[in-house]
Amino acid sequence: MKDFFKYHFPFIAWMLAIFIQSSFPAIELPKVDLISADKLVHAGVFGLLAAFCFISLIHTTKPNVFSSKPLLWSPVISILYAASDEIHQYFVPNRSAEVQDWAADVLGIIIAILVIKYFLKNRYLLFGRTLTNESN
Repeated sequence: MKDFFKYHFPFIAWMLAIFIQSSFPAIELPKVDLISADKLVHAGVFGLLAAFCFISLIHTTKPNVFSSKPLLWSPVISILYAASDEIHQYFVPNRSAEVQDWAADVLGIIIAILVIKYFLKNRYLLFGRTLTNESN
């Protein structure tokens, strides 16, 4: 049970936090000419989701198709969740589903996975467990 709260709960809690936050009517963030603060927030939030997903997958006790290739499945799961979040926002008053937001989510996810892959390649023990047979 301790491992659940250490490795899996952050992923589930972050997904729940994203869902709850996107259920509220929109607030306006200040616009920046080149990259808006909103897009940076999207990238950061979903990059963190991908990292939490990866950590959860590598600490799964029973091997399965998802835990066997976490560098493949964590971005897939996170990208699908980002798409479902945009669809969810379509039905929330004063919110809209935007492809640009989803693209920012995907960019954040890809950056997070590339950072994780870099740390694994260089054998940093950032994630508490190394993947020895990872072919991604």
